[in-house]
Amino acid sequence: MDNGWDKELDKRLKQLAIKAQQHPMMTPERQRALVQLVQAILQSGRLCRPYWGQFEGIYEDIYNEARQDMLLYICQKIDDYDPEKSPVMRWVNFLLEKRFFREAIPKFMDKNIIRRTLDDLENIIQPEEEFSTSEMVSECIEEDREDIFKNEYIENNPQANFQFLAKKRLAGATWKEISEELCIKVATLSSFYQRCLKKFAVKLREYCQNHGS
Repeated sequence: MDNGWDKELDKRLKQLAIKAQQHPMMTPERQRALVQLVQAILQSGRLCRPYWGQFEGIYEDIYNEARQDMLLYICQKIDDYDPEKSPVMRWVNFLLEKRFFREAIPKFMDKNIIRRTLDDLENIIQPEEEFSTSEMVSECIEEDREDIFKNEYIENNPQANFQFLAKKRLAGATWKEISEELCIKVATLSSFYQRCLKKFAVKLREYCQNHGS
């Protein structure tokens, strides 16, 4: 029965893809077909989960970014799909695994969260004080004596400042949760956050060194 359902789904997806291809770009007919195609793909339950079990703590961020980019690509490049070569889901999952998941990894992996930065700081400083480096960094960001952390924010959105993001991350909030709260894309938040980490790395390190002596 499942096999029959899969065949019906493949047939439906193929019909929608061909229907979209039959209409010029930006026409209402093409847009409707693409919306139906994307909805059917998301509801199919057959999207792959590349590298499942890896990238602990950031997997969902990577996956959501990759899936979003993949769906956008499908809408923009539906004419590249060849219905004679493969079912839609095979094409979709190939793109998701071989291209878009891999492209999303550097956005979150190499520019990881503050925990990784804190580990680097601890390896450099090796504090012997009663409280940990992470606590000192948190204290430095919280105090923000020169208001430099709260005044560093995403364009036209003062709430999305480095101090706010750092406190959220130190408290264990995921990028997805912060993204939903601020209505800002995960990639935008992560990219801004990483620029701030690099910009303020010296100040954070100096604070830890001064307060660890």
